Amino acid sequence: MANLDAPQGFTPVRHISGGVIRTNAYEIANGSGTSIFTGDAVQLLTNGTITLMANNTKPIGVFAGCEYTDQTTGDVKFLKVWTASTTVATNSAVKAYVYDDPDITFSIQCDGTFANTDVGLNSNVTLTAGNTAFGYSKQEITVSTFAVTATLPIRILRLIDEPNNAVGADAKVEVYINNHQLRANTAGI
Repeated sequence: MANLDAPQGFTPVRHISGGVIRTNAYEIANGSGTSIFTGDAVQLLTNGTITLMANNTKPIGVFAGCEYTDQTTGDVKFLKVWTASTTVATNSAVKAYVYDDPDITFSIQCDGTFANTDVGLNSNVTLTAGNTAFGYSKQEITVSTFAVTATLPIRILRLIDEPNNAVGADAKVEVYINNHQLRANTAGI
């Protein structure tokens, strides 16, 4: 049976040393014009806010949702997606929750065919707009970029061992952020 082509971005799997998987709070600029979905890789900007990761940059982690005070109602909202150009209440901040520990591994789908010989290689991310109906990412790792190049942001660890997931097209793999803003990057093997 073929793997299902249903990308959902980065989903936390485990902590390499057995630690606890948790998020830390960052800030999204009020009115930021880029939508960010749960499971999207994000990067920290020089002004201290986060945004959607661009390829050939160092991610800080994976977005897990946000919290802010609604400008109109004054209600505190927790959402799975930051919608582009949202404005929040005056003198309040947008808290973005991010899985930022470099030792967290993630499950993510490949955008093409995965082979066991790809384990240990590094990859770019296919930066696709998220699912607006459900608020989750549709990012995948980019098979055409698999290489030993140290500056590629994602390292492939193994095929995810779960039913209906096999080596081949649209396989889900376990990865970690290789080119992390909190860790030195390394070449693939």
